[in-house]
Amino acid sequence: MKKDIFLSGIIITLLTLSCFCGFVSASGMEYTLFIFGNANSDMNLDQQDIDLINEIAAGKTDTTHLADANQDGKVDGADADQVKKIMDGSATEIWVQDSYEKPVKVKTPVNRIVSLDRMIAENAQTIGIGKKIVGIDENTVTRGVILPEISKMTNVGSADEPDIEQIIGLKPDLVVHNQYFDEALMSKLRTAGLTPLSMIYHGDIQNSLGYSKLLGYLAGSPQSANEYVDWMGGTLGSIHDKLSGLSEEEKTKVIYLYPRKGTALGSGGNDCPTIKTLQFLGANTMTTDTKDTAGKVMDTASYFEIDPEVVITKNPEAIVMEDFDEALGYGFTDKAAAQMVLDRVKSRPGFDKIDAVKNDKVYLLDVNIVSHSNCLGALYMAKALYPDQLSDVDPYTIHQEYVDKFLKVPGLDVKKDGIFIYPDLSN
Repeated sequence: MKKDIFLSGIIITLLTLSCFCGFVSASGMEYTLFIFGNANSDMNLDQQDIDLINEIAAGKTDTTHLADANQDGKVDGADADQVKKIMDGSATEIWVQDSYEKPVKVKTPVNRIVSLDRMIAENAQTIGIGKKIVGIDENTVTRGVILPEISKMTNVGSADEPDIEQIIGLKPDLVVHNQYFDEALMSKLRTAGLTPLSMIYHGDIQNSLGYSKLLGYLAGSPQSANEYVDWMGGTLGSIHDKLSGLSEEEKTKVIYLYPRKGTALGSGGNDCPTIKTLQFLGANTMTTDTKDTAGKVMDTASYFEIDPEVVITKNPEAIVMEDFDEALGYGFTDKAAAQMVLDRVKSRPGFDKIDAVKNDKVYLLDVNIVSHSNCLGALYMAKALYPDQLSDVDPYTIHQEYVDKFLKVPGLDVKKDGIFIYPDLSN
């Protein structure tokens, strides 16, 4: 949960998420496939990269950040050969860029993975490499409903302080975590002869798709990874296109909240991945002149404790509030419990003055589909904020297809076997 990453997450997110400038597609998708050899820094590894590498090698154009595919300090024909090997699946090692913008050499194909992040474990299943997960963190153990096999793998403990000796015993080719992977922990893992890789997954819908594709290449399954990424990316890109023409007046004014210790509320500034997602979906996130409880302006922060009076004063038209495994998620079916959590939010002192509360536009969302399986969360948030513009979009149907086609969990009905947004949405 976020409570485990608040302090480290603020610093790391500012250093990493804000500096990734990716390729912008026609559908609004914006990420870079961070594999060295992707010379044009777009979302694919293809002949265009080989051609560009050859032009750089011939002195016809300047070098680019990812052009040095073999990381030997120069761009030449060997780099073009390396890209060809990656593309045809014969590469024995691939250099990639992690979330700290550092190069990491990975021996390929990767056949044994220890995942310290529940979303990466879930994503491994969706891109067809779930059987390569041999170790998981303690949070992933609880995901038995949707990861019946992966959740039974060896539990190496918490993501922050895993049992390194246990990880060594599993003989993984790769140890993966999200962008909050602690650098000191990675150093310990490298000293132990392991290969750790931090990837942008937590809350970031666009870069998480890019790293899904990257993980597919490392595991020797780029085709199945591309199938998922193209499906989900196309779905979200289509929604973005439907909402991209909204005027400032038409954009829903929304504030994002999540529970912190006690009764405190968290929120995010422009470097918060969820805020970026809401903006991608056409929302006015009201991040200008946002203050924390100490009165500090947090416009460009990631996660912080927000002053409730700021929420009241800003008077949002909608509130998106995460539920931390209290009443929402896979396996949760008690709507009365969800209503209790919702009422607790709406009954906070002064919140009765907020338009979102008065007009029943306060939505609880499962943390696991907002911060972890974040592409699903984007679907539900978009529908909640723009039901008229997205009258032909049914997030439940898309979610069900995700479960059936990619997670491959037989018999799981997302409308009956879980609560992911409350109140329910209707077409």
